[in-house]
Amino acid sequence: MIWFEDEASFYRNPSLSQMWAPEGHRQPHARGHAGTNAAWRMAAGLDPVHGRLSYRRYKRIDAPGIGEFYAELARAAAVADRVYLVMDNWPVHKHPNALRAVAQDPRVHILWLPTYAPWLNPAEKVWKWVRQHFVHMHEDAADFALLGEDLLRTMGRAGADTAALLRYTGTGKSKLYS
Repeated sequence: MIWFEDEASFYRNPSLSQMWAPEGHRQPHARGHAGTNAAWRMAAGLDPVHGRLSYRRYKRIDAPGIGEFYAELARAAAVADRVYLVMDNWPVHKHPNALRAVAQDPRVHILWLPTYAPWLNPAEKVWKWVRQHFVHMHEDAADFALLGEDLLRTMGRAGADTAALLRYTGTGKSKLYS
């Protein structure tokens, strides 16, 4: 079993992007919120063979929190003989408090991607999809809690159609992953 793992931040104020609306429908407007541009942090694990998407929302990602997510990914692969967690070299990933969560599981092996190589992690494409379908021009800037709930719903939509997720991320059953 293999999981590609990554994190991303999604800010209260919408990112600007070209938008359109069919004639007769309300056109979206990007309205910012005065004050701090707070952010929700997301961690995601992508199974590149079956298209499963596991994710967790945070206000702040720390080493113990990301370690719990590693353990969650390992538990999701309960029947696997080996579990490979593939991730980038963000210092929090290598922190002892993060690695401690899976250190006792002999099935878990961590594979480090090269530094500054996001194109090697298909989980990055999940963030691209979420930004295209929700974050650009979102209208939740005034309600940070609603933004978080809408972000979770969007992640749920991203993972709902596993075949489409595999196509979008360029993964799927192949000799590379199976």
